[in-house]
Parts: sequence; structure tokens; C-alpha cells
Amino acid sequence: MNNTSDQNIENNKISAQEASIINDHSFAQILAAQTDKTGFSPLVYCPLQLLGNNQLLGHLQRNNPLIKAAELNPNVRTIFSGPHGYISARWHEEQAVPTWNYVSVSLDCTLRIMTNQADKLGAMASLSKHFEPQWNFAEFDQPKNKKMVQQMLAAITVFTLDIVEVNSQFKLSQNRSVACRTAFQQNLEMTGYPQLADIVLD
Repeated sequence: MNNTSDQNIENNKISAQEASIINDHSFAQILAAQTDKTGFSPLVYCPLQLLGNNQLLGHLQRNNPLIKAAELNPNVRTIFSGPHGYISARWHEEQAVPTWNYVSVSLDCTLRIMTNQADKLGAMASLSKHFEPQWNFAEFDQPKNKKMVQQMLAAITVFTLDIVEVNSQFKLSQNRSVACRTAFQQNLEMTGYPQLADIVLD
């Protein structure tokens, strides 16, 4: 396997390409900064919305272990696994052995819990519009559904993640020639990895 190579990132600013990866692969892993009684850090999977102010938005069940850990230490690591795929040594003479190319966007963040009910409701409307734009959340948030809405908000913890540091890895055979990577691109398209093929020459 080739060594991974970090993309050039400045502090906590995400690039347009990283934003695209987050939007296309929004089901993230979130890892707490401290261990629990098992000796491991709580790890959850959660869909997240990228906001325009260098934040992410999400929600989890109220008693989720990650939320409990974040109440003690708000630092978390958030990982978005982007497109990835097998690279065959048969595709080009420069590639002596098989490898696996991939994209991963890793963000160190500070988790902030929303407590205001109006803010929580607005966040749920934002998430609903982002992940299901064809559904009008306002049709659900009606006086007749007040009890149901209150129960929903009471059962979840809504949070934002302030992006502190970006540590992405784009392993795309950057050390190979354009001819070699073009061959990879063509073969990735033929073998069912179109998203990886789209960025292999970036």
C-alpha cells in the first residue's frame, strides 16, 4: 500500500472539495476525547449538516454516551469517510503492487449542546430541509402536533460542532504520473467506483 498523504490545510478552514465530501458522505463517525468505564472512547455514527459558519449540526438520543462524555469534555473528533476503492497493479506499469485509494475528512471539533427550545426546533427544521428537502417541516410543526413536537425535542440532544482543526487525508496516488492516474480513473469508472474516479486527478 502507498503511504497516505495529508492534503494541505490551513488551521480550521475546510476547502471546497472537503465541503463536497462532507455533503456527499454526511454520515459521520464522532469520537469522544476521553474514555469511559470500558476503557474506550464513546464512538457514535450520526448524520451531520455542514453549516456556512464553519460548524456542523446534528442530534442524538438524549442519553447517548457521547453526549454524556461531551458534557465533561466537549472536544470530539469527527470523521467523514469519502469515496474509496481498490487499485489494481494490472491497471498501469507504474503500480507494482495493489493498493487502496481513499478520501477521509477528519475534523477536531468542540461540541456545544443546544438548550433553548426554539433553537432546537429551528435546528431540526434545518436538518429536515437538508436531508429531506421535499418535506415541509412546517407542516409538522403545527399547534395540533404541539405535544408530539415537545416529546421529540425532549428525547434528543441537538448540538453544533465548532471546527477547530482539519486533518484530511486524500490518498489518490498523487505520486504517480498523469498517465498512470488517468488509467486508474478509467478503470475505477469501469469497476463501479465513479465518485473516486471523479477526484483521482484533482
